[in-house]
Amino acid sequence: MLLPAAFPSGADTFFMQIQDLPQSAQALRVAIDAMPVGVSWANLSDRKILFMNRKFTEIFGYAFGDFANIDEWVEQTYPFAEDRERVARTWGTYLEARQSPVLTESPLEIPSIEIRVRCKDGAIKTVLNSGILLPEPGWALATFVDITDRKTQELRLHAAQREAAENEAIYRLLLDHSPEMIILSPFDESRRYVSSAVTRITGFTPAEYLTLKPLNTFHPEDRQIASRALEGLQRGDLYHLVRYRILRKGGGYGWVEATITGYTDPSSGRTGGYIATVRDIEQEVAREEFLTSENRALSEVAAHDDLTGIANRRAFNRAIVSEGSRHTRSARDLSLLMIDVDYFKPYNDLYGHLAGDACLRTIAATIRQAVRRDADLAARYGGEEFAVLMPATEPAGAQRVAANILEAIRAMRIPHAQSPHRMVTVSIGIASCPAGQAFNPDRLIEQADQALYLAKGRGRNCSATG
Repeated sequence: MLLPAAFPSGADTFFMQIQDLPQSAQALRVAIDAMPVGVSWANLSDRKILFMNRKFTEIFGYAFGDFANIDEWVEQTYPFAEDRERVARTWGTYLEARQSPVLTESPLEIPSIEIRVRCKDGAIKTVLNSGILLPEPGWALATFVDITDRKTQELRLHAAQREAAENEAIYRLLLDHSPEMIILSPFDESRRYVSSAVTRITGFTPAEYLTLKPLNTFHPEDRQIASRALEGLQRGDLYHLVRYRILRKGGGYGWVEATITGYTDPSSGRTGGYIATVRDIEQEVAREEFLTSENRALSEVAAHDDLTGIANRRAFNRAIVSEGSRHTRSARDLSLLMIDVDYFKPYNDLYGHLAGDACLRTIAATIRQAVRRDADLAARYGGEEFAVLMPATEPAGAQRVAANILEAIRAMRIPHAQSPHRMVTVSIGIASCPAGQAFNPDRLIEQADQALYLAKGRGRNCSATG
């Protein structure tokens, strides 16, 4: 007997230990977990239930892993024979229709049926069950709307039906109309699925793309990146963020960025496959290359600080102004770090100016090493203060760079007898200008300075975000 399975939730059961996802993937996660209906997902070829969302657990009490497969779910939770027959009849009809060649090019929608389900605490709840069968791969999506009190609350029933329709539209929109292409694939490649955005990014239709071997969609020079990611997934490393050149129909390649997340087989605990969210970054790469060449040009017009060897205040001012003309067209945030050496005057007074100069050179080299992208600019802002300008960087990315700088400077353990930390440390202020927002260089610098003073107020040797 077959039971509907459902669209993947953004709960920890599917996305596993994902942190700092790109904005698009985070939106997918938040949208699914925010659905006010229970959602589950199953693979019809081996009848395994892959996961359930938070609302599903809230309605029934069951969590991911309570049922190894569809048959176990039916046996334990459908107490009434008439409900089991209704589910088998409704879903069975559409599962048979799914085998028709005429109907395999688009999803099949399963109409709502009313069934009763035994919850984990023994209570019986009445729910509206509906779903979608995706073409060819054998994935089944199902939603469950709790209507237990519908006999006395007709208005609640109507609202639930409307919510179910709205949320069905949400995940259909995410799959079929997102600008990012979504790939679902088990490791055996037998039931792969790709969303319709593949046509916009590559020119291939979904059916054409699925005839290609995954490795052959990568530029030959980038295939080692794909191999390393797949090997990592199979070892249990469930999250990878990779940039590569993807094959386009008619020849040629285009730059994309893929967030690849593995999912585990509940019965074996091994990684069974992955979901990938792929976005077009052709314009971003071109822009980064332009910024790289521009930053190089800055260095050719006396843009280096004589003492530290990194960019000087003049170069920083030119870079932040030129960035303002591009930011309104960017789809990414712009971030700035302001860095100040803690207790530097007492250090100079105690160890002398030559030692102070050597300290500044060492800190500048450490900051430059922590800033790895060519498009980023590390500069001496003045005295013992430094700045790092990072285009196409969200606050979370800026915080990671700041943490790396703090740790690298602590690790050097430069003695400082006049500091309560007994070694040289820095304080860092972080500020970001959101994508699409009008850019004001002075305002961004002011926000970073305010965050820097906040870090100093917390005892220094730390970072703060403004």
